[in-house]
Amino acid sequence: MPGLRGIGRALSLGVVLVAAGCETPSRRGADEQDEVFEKAKPPVVAERAPSGKGADRPLPPAPLKATEPAPAAPSVGRPKKAMEAKPLNASFRCASHDERHHIAQADVEVTDGNVKYLRARLATPLGGVCEFGLPDFTQTQRMPSVELKARSGRCTLRMWEQGPKVTLAYSNCEQYCKPGNTMDYILPILYDRRVNRCN
Repeated sequence: MPGLRGIGRALSLGVVLVAAGCETPSRRGADEQDEVFEKAKPPVVAERAPSGKGADRPLPPAPLKATEPAPAAPSVGRPKKAMEAKPLNASFRCASHDERHHIAQADVEVTDGNVKYLRARLATPLGGVCEFGLPDFTQTQRMPSVELKARSGRCTLRMWEQGPKVTLAYSNCEQYCKPGNTMDYILPILYDRRVNRCN
């Protein structure tokens, strides 16, 4: 049957072509693998300070390797009474580099809940930077937490202490970041008084 042989040959040729198209790609070396994330750029160097009194000192240098995390807070059981509301007193200069390769640099002075000096800079491994300086903000609250609002825009900075840690947090501050979406990737700065270090 010549017709069946022709069909058989056509099927054989089709199977060979399909198999050739489904060839498994060879294993790539570690350097050639596709990456989900972009490679980290070198650490961002400090820019000039924001102008004006209250943000004119240079920031502490950015660490070149990851900073060790602060020790865990001691377990003291359930508190017998609420934390006493008192004005914040804190003075620290610190810089940290976390496991995600984010860099935080801060220089802060708060006396009796009044911010005397503030400059903070946060950088991501992809080159995004956010920088805050006291001249760009007005203090609107000193207790129970310190609050600063941008002179123009809706950026808000807040500081509070809980046990040995002081937190500097920010919200709606895209105007102080380049690019603006860097705000989506940065975390608050946590300063630990026990080890005099930021996380």
